[in-house]
Amino acid sequence: MTRNSRLLLLAPIILGLTLPAATPPKLAARKAPLLTKDNLQFRDLNKNGTLEPYEDWRLPLDKRVADLVSRMTPEEKTGLMIHSSLSGFTGPNGEVLGVPSTPGRGGPPRGAAPASNANRAFLGRTNQNNVEPMGSANPTQLVVERNVRYILVRPNAGEPPEITARFHNGLQELAEASRLGIPIVFSTDPRHGIARLGAGKPVLSQWPDQLGLAAARDPELTRQFGQIAARELRAIGIQCLLGPMADIATEPRWNRISGTFGEDPNLNAMLIKAIVEGFQGKQLGPESVMTVTKHFPGDGPVKDGYDGHNNYGKWTIYPGSQFDLHLLPFRAAFEAGTGGIMGGYFIPVGKDTVAINFSKVMINGLLRERMGFQGMVVTDWLRNMPWGVEKLSEKERQKMMVLAGIDQIGGDNDPSVILASVKDGGIPTAVLDTAARRILRPIFQLGLFENPYVDPGQAKAAVASDASLAKGYEAQVRSTVLLKNAANALPAATGKRIYVEGIAPEAAAHYGTVVDDPKSADLAILRVATPATNYPYGGAFAMGMPRGNAAPTPPPPVANYGITLAYGNASNWTVLEGIRKVAASGTPTVVIVNLDKPAILTEFIDSVAGVFAAFGASDAAVLDIVFGKAKPTGKLPFDMPSDMPSVMAQAADVPFDVDDPLFKFGFGLTYEH
Repeated sequence: MTRNSRLLLLAPIILGLTLPAATPPKLAARKAPLLTKDNLQFRDLNKNGTLEPYEDWRLPLDKRVADLVSRMTPEEKTGLMIHSSLSGFTGPNGEVLGVPSTPGRGGPPRGAAPASNANRAFLGRTNQNNVEPMGSANPTQLVVERNVRYILVRPNAGEPPEITARFHNGLQELAEASRLGIPIVFSTDPRHGIARLGAGKPVLSQWPDQLGLAAARDPELTRQFGQIAARELRAIGIQCLLGPMADIATEPRWNRISGTFGEDPNLNAMLIKAIVEGFQGKQLGPESVMTVTKHFPGDGPVKDGYDGHNNYGKWTIYPGSQFDLHLLPFRAAFEAGTGGIMGGYFIPVGKDTVAINFSKVMINGLLRERMGFQGMVVTDWLRNMPWGVEKLSEKERQKMMVLAGIDQIGGDNDPSVILASVKDGGIPTAVLDTAARRILRPIFQLGLFENPYVDPGQAKAAVASDASLAKGYEAQVRSTVLLKNAANALPAATGKRIYVEGIAPEAAAHYGTVVDDPKSADLAILRVATPATNYPYGGAFAMGMPRGNAAPTPPPPVANYGITLAYGNASNWTVLEGIRKVAASGTPTVVIVNLDKPAILTEFIDSVAGVFAAFGASDAAVLDIVFGKAKPTGKLPFDMPSDMPSVMAQAADVPFDVDDPLFKFGFGLTYEH
């Protein structure tokens, strides 16, 4: 390169100019005017007729962010630090309502005391965690009055995509009309699981659980899931996923294993990287969905398998000294560029005496300084779970989280608590500005300052397309694991008499004649839940009785192991009795277990002809395998124990620590023909 050519390339930098982007972004403005400069258009978000640096899409990201932070009031900055929830405010045509049309986050205050007739002998005093009630907030209060810009949305059940898109557009209009016109990031929990029976065409494409993707064991399939899910979410106006879960499932009794990639740390890391890349792409951009990988530093080794949403399940333990092993999938998420991290509820025993989001040791010390993560950190929805800081006030708790390195408090709706600490000097302005910069960066990267709106018509056409549904169906089939096939009884012949339980009769009717009596059938197919535990001191997240089942009679008097993975002393012990009864009819029996955790199958496996493990697959997908339309190719994503004593003896933080498992990680049969 000649000296003159180098000078020509450097000229714009020397003169302080910025070359326009090769392709100007698509702009959309409904409440703010458009500005024209240098024959290019920009959104005049603060409506002053002047192109400010933060409005200029040609400028570097850091310059735009710094300019916007310099213009913001403390009230606007603290509004960014709330990641709220909102549901029930969608009108019949997608309009934004002022009062909720359905029960949701606009309901009564949360954090209220338990019912007055609660049994104190078991539950303790009312409000023992000193939770200050949080009032409700409608959309105008959140967006306009409180300056909240990250909102977890929960559309009404079965809500058409075009209605969801219009609702999000309406909220973006409220934001655009505000003083600085800062757009909203809408977030979601994972929502691509299979639809319930009778729901008609799914609103989104339907995929297996995250655990099912681990059973399929294909990083490219996992990446494709992220890409398809991201396109669908962006089409309806959602730009952020509160996921994936990077927790390693080393405690087999834990109740959230279905949301993980299983027990193997290396498989976890490989698939976490793939799914983050799928949702975000190589870097955050206008087509990305930002991932908030959770629950740092790993919720897998929870004590005794209890749930961290409850006081008695608030610890993770490390008897095998494997704390660092659980960081491996998070390092993979950092490598893939995850936009955010969510801290867990739990207290890491031996590492700190307070829960993760309150811990300066865990957030600023480990996550930011040792591991180098400089993106956005949001808490889990923890107002009612202040583990380790129960005696502090809400103001003291929130200040502690911010000073620990947290940027956003999840599940709250009122920034005035943080604002009070800013005004009295408890939270320095420098800390506030650092959090504001981290929170604003993704909003710019996601392209929302140029166009926060979506096309409702395109949303209707883009989601749950035939191609996306077919790919999700393929993943459901590939996630299913064949555990037993006695005498090569499978695949079963079609056109025979079939008895089913837990399977939709209309789905089974495609393969034969459905009969009411197993004795008159040529084949019996039972689909069952894993053993369930009713906690002795209150409810639990995603735990307890299977949906739709009435409470059964008490189980027989067998040994009590607390959380059980065996049917004999489970709250749904009648599942085992049902399997044994059908198997005793003499009809070849196939059992499909909805394997949300590594259940113990030794109580019935010898009496049945076939056993499948399903990880969020539809009836149709599993039946296609039973009857040979597809071959089983899935592999177990964890060890499956033989008995409860081996479960009790294993170390919670150590993978593959159950003695003499019935089936090992990676096991899975296929058909010979």
